[in-house]
Amino acid sequence: MRGDAGQVQAGDLRVGPPRPAGTARTTRRTTAPPPSARLNPTDEMLYRAERALGSSRIVQVLWRLPEPVPPAALRAEWERLDRGRLSRRPVAARVPGARRVWVPAHNAEPPRAYSTPLTDDTAWEWIDEQVRAPLPAGSRALWRLASAPYGRGALVSLTVPHFRADGMGIFTALTEDGPPPVRRRGPLAGTADGDLADAVRQVTRAVTATAGWAARTLPDRRARAELAAALRPAPKPPASEPRFFSTAVFDFDAAEWEERARARGGTANSLFVEIAANLVRARVPLGDRAGIRVGVPVSLRRTAADARANALVVVPLSVPAGPVRRTDLGPTRRSTKAALDGTGEHSATLVPEPLWHLLPRRYADRLKAPGAQATDVVASNFGTLPDGVRRFAGLRADGVALRTMNVPGLVPERAGLRVSLCAVRVGERLTVTVTAIPDHFGDARSLRELAAEEFAAWGLRAREWWSE
Repeated sequence: MRGDAGQVQAGDLRVGPPRPAGTARTTRRTTAPPPSARLNPTDEMLYRAERALGSSRIVQVLWRLPEPVPPAALRAEWERLDRGRLSRRPVAARVPGARRVWVPAHNAEPPRAYSTPLTDDTAWEWIDEQVRAPLPAGSRALWRLASAPYGRGALVSLTVPHFRADGMGIFTALTEDGPPPVRRRGPLAGTADGDLADAVRQVTRAVTATAGWAARTLPDRRARAELAAALRPAPKPPASEPRFFSTAVFDFDAAEWEERARARGGTANSLFVEIAANLVRARVPLGDRAGIRVGVPVSLRRTAADARANALVVVPLSVPAGPVRRTDLGPTRRSTKAALDGTGEHSATLVPEPLWHLLPRRYADRLKAPGAQATDVVASNFGTLPDGVRRFAGLRADGVALRTMNVPGLVPERAGLRVSLCAVRVGERLTVTVTAIPDHFGDARSLRELAAEEFAAWGLRAREWWSE
């Protein structure tokens, strides 16, 4: 699905050229990964999200396969992934001022080949179980791969903590054999990825960037007020129990989706954004707010060799609140295009990132730029998947879906997110996953009915993901 500013690719939180569809798996081995193999602010924030928000962000990829997956084949796929970028852990630098670094690690979570066949009534319970089972940030259980018989074939689930990889990073891991993560070097290493070199680089960049930033920011009264408000300690509101989001997944004819968008003066991506906004308009109380906060995650990856765990930015977009809107997509197309055209290497922090890394944690935690959790709804369009993602254990999947989930659930008082949509295109099929807070959208059946009504109102024929 092509967006208003080109191919919009996203994990859960950021634009670059898409990886061509049909890209085969390749073998790459590197001995000196780039400095980006150190944790960036987005990685750090997601790593600490459980403490800050009461939940962790998890990415789950699902395959519906036409044939069973033998345990040996599942194990072989698990071993291949364990050689790659998903199996690494963050280690603190031995020099003050240096960023933490990703180092190779073995996944202690074994592959799970379930023998009990799933049915339409039990499949989503099994899928949810794969996400709910803990993968703590400091654990050696790095990610989870599981399969179970379903119909004549199988369902496969890959569950990855978001701090470890965004969606595009997971797709890269699925289409390559390697490369190994960054190799640990001593603090006095004379290479670009040595701890001492990184500490010097961070301090130098902090001094240079902060000088220019201060000259631009301090004279701006609004910017000063925003910074002061962020630094001001705010008491945490009483937290209720986490809400585990309900889920509904639909398949569409991609060409029909594009035709319906053009008929109303929009693009496939602006229709996606408007549908996301309409779900909020229909069910989420906004009080006297005039706008809906939509987060559009855009990938900043330029090549598959990008070693960053999270290379994305959430582009903020405001659309009108009020009743549902299904007539003219022009305003949403123009506002989405304007937002995406301005996308670049946006900082995830309110101060220069090199300075942010040097701040004490209590200040760094307050100086985060608003991300996905601060929006009402997230609309993540991953575009066309590489052919290698569609293949698993030598089988070509009948369907591929992706969702991002807060686990054990979202705490409403600590995050604004109420709905999240993910779209992936596989061939001529577009698959849209909708997850939403049960407080406003009810259980999976209620969410499915509400979403189906919204799609039908646009003239879109939605099939449940289970349908052949």
